[in-house]
Amino acid sequence: MKPVRRIILFSLILLLIQACSDDSSPEDQIRRFIDSGVQAAEARSADDLSEHLHANFIDQQGHNDKQLARLLRAYFFRHKNIHLFSRIDNIEMLSANQASVSLYVAMASSVISDVSALSSLSARIYRFELQLIKQDDWLLRHASWEPASIGAFE
Repeated sequence: MKPVRRIILFSLILLLIQACSDDSSPEDQIRRFIDSGVQAAEARSADDLSEHLHANFIDQQGHNDKQLARLLRAYFFRHKNIHLFSRIDNIEMLSANQASVSLYVAMASSVISDVSALSSLSARIYRFELQLIKQDDWLLRHASWEPASIGAFE
């Protein structure tokens, strides 16, 4: 094997090892969990979002994981463009494998470039309270939400 190929192969192996060994803090893991949920929602992928749900998920309206997946598919069918802007307000570690997250999410059909763009868009803003549980990965166990104001992002 040529030296260049060996270096490339070795670099790839190191990257894979780093990706597999997650030494980051629980808060960092939760931030990545939230980011991946935002990306899945913007991609309108109910399947990817469903992978973030705990088997015993329930929301404030009593929807379980299967019911929420159906509601997401219907929402994505009706809304062709989904853009989110989020801000995590608080992450509280309840134990090594449980956390509570408060976050604000602005939703619009146009790209939300920054906080100043919110006032010019017809964005809906919500405050979410999430209960997460860690098994192999973090999963969403419970969610509740309420409308919020643009001031939440200031």
